[in-house]
Amino acid sequence: GQCDPSDLSEIDRDKHILLHMLDLHREKVAPLDLTTMQYVSTPSTEDDLPQDPTELLNAFLRRLWLCNPQARSTCCKVPVGDYGLDMDENSQCAINPLDLVAVIYMTTNSFLQQEITQRMLQCNFAVPLYLPPIHPEKKGTILLCPFRGVLGQWKSLSEGPIMKNMADSRMPFLSAVRLGSCNVSKSRVLNRVLGGPHELNDCFVNCGMEGGQLPRVLSDGLVEVCWNLHSGDRHKIFSRPVLVANLRGDAADCEKQMSLLCYTSAVLIVFFGRFGAKERDLLASWRDNTSHMIIIDCSTSVEDGQDNQNEKMKQRLMKDLELPDGTMLNGCEGDEEEIAENLRDVLDRFIPYLHTTNLVGTAGMANDLDINVDEDELCRMAFSEVEEVLSGIEDGVSSYLENQLPLQGTVWKQLCQLEKEEARHLQHTSQSLTGEKENLIKQLLDYKLTTSMRAFTAALCSFDTTKRAFFLSWMRVKLEVMQLDNLSDQREADEEQMQEPCIGLEHFLREMGLVYERYFRGPNSDLYDMFRLPYLGAELLFYGVPLELYDGDASVFPINWVYSVLYEVHKQLPKFSHMRVLTILGFHNSKNAEVLSALFGVNFPKWGRRHIKGACMLLLSLPDNFRMEMDCEFLLLISTEGLNAQTERSLVHASELATFVSGLSDITLINLPDEDQNETRSNLQIAVNAILCTRNLERKTTFQVASEGAGMDGKIMSCVIDVLTTGQLPNESQRETLPTSERRGIGSSSVTSKNDQIYSDAILRLKKRLLTMFHEKATNGQPTCLGAFMEHMLSLWESVKNENFAIKFGETATADAIIGLCRKLVQGEKQLNDQLDIWVEALDNHITELKESVYQSGEYMDSDRLLRILRDEAATQINTERDHIKASLWDYLRQEDIDIGLVENYKVSLHKKVDHIQEQITYDVAQKLESATICHDMTVKMHALLTSLEAALEVRLRSLLQTCKNNNCVIEDKELEREFASVWENIPSNMNDPALETQEIFARMVEQLKKNISDRGLKKQNIRLRDAKQLNGFKVKTAHFALSSKMKKTLKYNKDVAQRFTNNLIEDCDRRVSDKVCHKEGYSDSYMRELLAIMDKGLEFLKGEPFVMSPKFEVDIKGYVCGKAAESFQEVQDSFIREKEIKERFLNETRERHMLNFIYQFRKRDQCQKAAQSFTNQCLKPTVEDFIYNSLERQIFNDILKKKNSQLYSSPKKFHYSLLKEMLMKDSFEDFHEYLQSHESFCRKSIENFIRAHLSGSVMIEDRREQRMHQIFDWVKRCINQASESSSGAQRNARQLLEEVCASLASLGKITMPTQILKKPLFDISTHREHFFANLEESVSELSSSIAQEFMENEDVIEVPDDLPDKLQDMLYERVKGCDKRCPFCKAPCDLEETEHQVHEAVVHRPKGLVCYTNANSTTLSHNTCSADIAGQNQFQNRDTAGRSLPFKEYQSIYPDWKIYPEDSRNNRAAVYWRYVFMRYNRRFAQKYQCAPAKLPEAWGNITQREALQSLREAFQITE
Repeated sequence: GQCDPSDLSEIDRDKHILLHMLDLHREKVAPLDLTTMQYVSTPSTEDDLPQDPTELLNAFLRRLWLCNPQARSTCCKVPVGDYGLDMDENSQCAINPLDLVAVIYMTTNSFLQQEITQRMLQCNFAVPLYLPPIHPEKKGTILLCPFRGVLGQWKSLSEGPIMKNMADSRMPFLSAVRLGSCNVSKSRVLNRVLGGPHELNDCFVNCGMEGGQLPRVLSDGLVEVCWNLHSGDRHKIFSRPVLVANLRGDAADCEKQMSLLCYTSAVLIVFFGRFGAKERDLLASWRDNTSHMIIIDCSTSVEDGQDNQNEKMKQRLMKDLELPDGTMLNGCEGDEEEIAENLRDVLDRFIPYLHTTNLVGTAGMANDLDINVDEDELCRMAFSEVEEVLSGIEDGVSSYLENQLPLQGTVWKQLCQLEKEEARHLQHTSQSLTGEKENLIKQLLDYKLTTSMRAFTAALCSFDTTKRAFFLSWMRVKLEVMQLDNLSDQREADEEQMQEPCIGLEHFLREMGLVYERYFRGPNSDLYDMFRLPYLGAELLFYGVPLELYDGDASVFPINWVYSVLYEVHKQLPKFSHMRVLTILGFHNSKNAEVLSALFGVNFPKWGRRHIKGACMLLLSLPDNFRMEMDCEFLLLISTEGLNAQTERSLVHASELATFVSGLSDITLINLPDEDQNETRSNLQIAVNAILCTRNLERKTTFQVASEGAGMDGKIMSCVIDVLTTGQLPNESQRETLPTSERRGIGSSSVTSKNDQIYSDAILRLKKRLLTMFHEKATNGQPTCLGAFMEHMLSLWESVKNENFAIKFGETATADAIIGLCRKLVQGEKQLNDQLDIWVEALDNHITELKESVYQSGEYMDSDRLLRILRDEAATQINTERDHIKASLWDYLRQEDIDIGLVENYKVSLHKKVDHIQEQITYDVAQKLESATICHDMTVKMHALLTSLEAALEVRLRSLLQTCKNNNCVIEDKELEREFASVWENIPSNMNDPALETQEIFARMVEQLKKNISDRGLKKQNIRLRDAKQLNGFKVKTAHFALSSKMKKTLKYNKDVAQRFTNNLIEDCDRRVSDKVCHKEGYSDSYMRELLAIMDKGLEFLKGEPFVMSPKFEVDIKGYVCGKAAESFQEVQDSFIREKEIKERFLNETRERHMLNFIYQFRKRDQCQKAAQSFTNQCLKPTVEDFIYNSLERQIFNDILKKKNSQLYSSPKKFHYSLLKEMLMKDSFEDFHEYLQSHESFCRKSIENFIRAHLSGSVMIEDRREQRMHQIFDWVKRCINQASESSSGAQRNARQLLEEVCASLASLGKITMPTQILKKPLFDISTHREHFFANLEESVSELSSSIAQEFMENEDVIEVPDDLPDKLQDMLYERVKGCDKRCPFCKAPCDLEETEHQVHEAVVHRPKGLVCYTNANSTTLSHNTCSADIAGQNQFQNRDTAGRSLPFKEYQSIYPDWKIYPEDSRNNRAAVYWRYVFMRYNRRFAQKYQCAPAKLPEAWGNITQREALQSLREAFQITE
């Protein structure tokens, strides 16, 4: 009975609930087998989201068979019910995808698991290797059987391409486990490792995927595996193939799994989260049993004080575990990409040296560890039977085929060919033919049942169906593994070039059929119990093993075998069962098996593995929804493989096969492979011949094309079908394009998930199309029963064998002619489409030109008129090209010298096809033109909307910038987003207007009509709106007249009058509706009342006629008019809806971009504003003020130079004279001493005293500040304009723009700007010059206004700057300082005024004692002057002479740039001034210099002040 969840532990309770959620609770579970897929896959034509969790299992299988990358998705429409599981209520996923995968493997048998595993690996999904038990007391299971049939291919640098069975292949085994909780996703890191830096990889489900974050219930302890195979491309991950295992859950809780992984893994990768004692013990125990270990430290961040302790623990752990350097990776920061890169590097170093293992060895190790392995005793018994059947095959496939499967040899092929030739009467000598045939039959009758076939049939006859299934599975696997080298070669070489043939399970099944066929050639007691073989074949057919319908190698239909098997099937089917037939024609590399598997979940032999030509069949029981659509219970699938025509004989055989299977079918799907120029022609020839041969059969087949890729073949074939299939309307949907279905190998991600999704969608479209075609068949004809099909099959084979068709199988002339013509048609259609596409793409400008030309003429162009013009232009192009295509068809026949009689019967069809192309293109272009005009109108509207939006945003942007500037504040992004939203939400829009649905318009019209009818007293009338599209105008009927007006004599006349009146009334109403529609006015009830009023008024006029209309007439005509109006108003409403959708889409698509641009522009322009302000305040303002107030300095300076001081400061010489004179008059020792010690300092002090005295008085200055201000700002604005005009439109650095302005200002007004501020980061911003210069001009204007305001407030007072005296002092000193050289002896200044003089002279040389010179060998001050020493014999010695004594006369050898005149009568008076001063202050100078007073001549004592002054005047040549 059912267990009570309350009696279970919490974990068991969750598992129990999960199984109930998926509708897989224990009493319902029966392992699903391969036939399940037919019932899971067939019903679905859409990839619908599962309604609830009970549909997840079927959705997974269905999507997986379609190779859909979303197969593992657990999303449901109702994901969470009253189940009691702790799931995320906000998630649309019902369970964790890993639980879904786990439960799939738990509830399917080994044979379905094999198919699931194949497809999961092809989709690059990880698959389970170890299944944990549902109940803890049970054992887990190693899954080996699902991997037995997995083939992998990779490239080896030494061996080239390699293909091997992945269960047996030895390669390094890498295992990843988690110990404790981690801050990174282990599975996501592994995905990054396997995908490499260049590709995304979703192999392992992780918390980053949809549903991956949900708690795991069944999958904790699951071990998943995937392969990473070396594909040889430049983005390789590892240098050799590896097997990667991933343990789910905490490894500390998975003892069995860890034991297995440690023993088998070459590298154990451990993600661990803490350094506890338990964790260290576990790591140590694992390290003892594994070869290599990599530890990834994912511990969470710790306190600062524990960092060192953790590091020490890491080092100790590495030492204890004996880990080499680089094998403990840091993952504490949680950077998964970095962890993956580091792990990939470490593994890449390890992998070349790692030991290898395989899954078979892993399963053996599991047995030793007391872990269940899924291959039980029954499986092993089946394997033994396979070994018996294949005994001897190791000696070579050729010899095995010859000895054990001899019936498929040349004898059977020659006999079949002779029988066909006999039937076709190709042998003139019948006696010779008969003798050869009898000889072949005799050889065939010598056949004895071989050991292998005896063992094979005995194994199939087993009563244990599971054992038989294992036997068939092992046969496939064993044969594939044994021939992998041949299979690898076939991928590189053509099948015809292969030296050793390949053998598959299909060869044994064919041999079994031939054993039965041979019995009918002559009974043989050795062929015991042959009549049980058809029953066995029927059983296999019901199990899903295809029955060979046609032997392609012998080109024969094994009539007795197939008929007998189908008879057994017929006996087991319910009575009155019906079926339909679908055939798929497969050419070389067409991969029919994959298409049929994806469509219906069936397993046909794959062409790349079976190497057997012919056709196979399967009977599919249809689900209920298909039975109703197709009017039958069963679908017979026929798959044809290996159609090719490399030789004339192979063309004949392929045509026979294609004709036979097509003639059996209701629908024939021509599956064209991706184009190969060598095979394209023959593929089309075979298909066209099949159509030509079957077109006149009583049982009509419908052809459908499926083509891989978007090549020309599919279009040509579709065109051929249109031309050759009579009574079938051409339809482009007869062709379905499938993406290249070359499925990727395992461990490869060369095919992206996007391509998988495209393939999945294409398969579903194809299935839907096939279902539609079968539905059409069901409406036009009765299905067939199996018995009738069998009879038709025999009849058709007789026709094929006798070649009773209009053309011979080997002839290709007609097919080539039709293919050539259809190719021209397709090329012409493509050229016309391309031409029109180019024209439509350029329509926007053309529409604008058309509208402008009409507007210039003063007219208005509405949408209807515009569409008419464009349609006429398009029609002209289409008609011209149509005529060109028709002409080119017959030109082609003449150019290629093709007999026109071959296609004469199809001439009408070809012209109809051209006309259909014209109609189709005209229709398509009309749609495109309507879309183009709507798009143009919307573009204009959207442009206007965008313009208003941008204008509104610009206004708000400027307002925010001004606010930010005025308040000197910072506005955050959140506030900017709110400001943007307030503008955005006020966009003028009709998006808030509710749209009327069609039903609502009709309902409201009916209500108005009912009210009108009621008001007019018409009761009990059936009121309904007529569908005007389904009526060929409104017809006045006899029932519309009152009884009195139905007289036969006048009825016809009355009808004519009433019809004319009705037509006029309808035209008036239509005109009124058109006026509303033209103005794009939506429906309103007032319009309806207005329309009814027009009709009421018109009906009043009808009363004046001599006949009377019945109330039905009024109701019907009003219903008709209102129905037409409703459709017109609905079209307007639809246009509103489309416009609204376009506007919404436009606004939604542009909102984020506009918001980001709004924030960006604010930040950018705010920076511009700040940069402009900063430059103006810190650089330009000081310069402007300096320029303005420099004029004040200049005014005072000029004032000083005027008046009485003009002579004083007119030259350096006069200033020196006045300085000496002032000292003489003042007669102060301190002044003389200061002057002698520092001439410049004394001069500056004298000037300073003069300026202060001058400024302390009443100084009248003219106010010229405003004039100077206007001048400087005019210069600044001129420089800004020049820089703005000279700069290019591209973005430039603010520093560059400002430096350009500064340079212009410097050259214009000789003004130097303090540009150091421009080095700040603020000026590094790149900006548009217009915005920046606008901000700069605004800041300059504000500065100008500010300074002008200051002048107005202080117009009566000119404020003198504090530093003005210093500036004036500098200006005056610079004017009078003269030459700055001093006499090398007495320090007298040079008085020469000429600039750039080379030799210096002093007007007055003074006694050297005044500057602390003493006599030689004495402390007495010297009273000699330079002039006296030069005239005498005295010598001098100083540092310039390097300690040597030189005569004064030779002073120019040391000082060549000085000229000192000797003392004589000419210049003697010049020295009087200083003699007077020396005489007067001799003792004071001696005290100051701490020397003895000079011994002065007595005559010096007689010099008066007056004489001293006079000598000064004479020396300086001053006249006073």
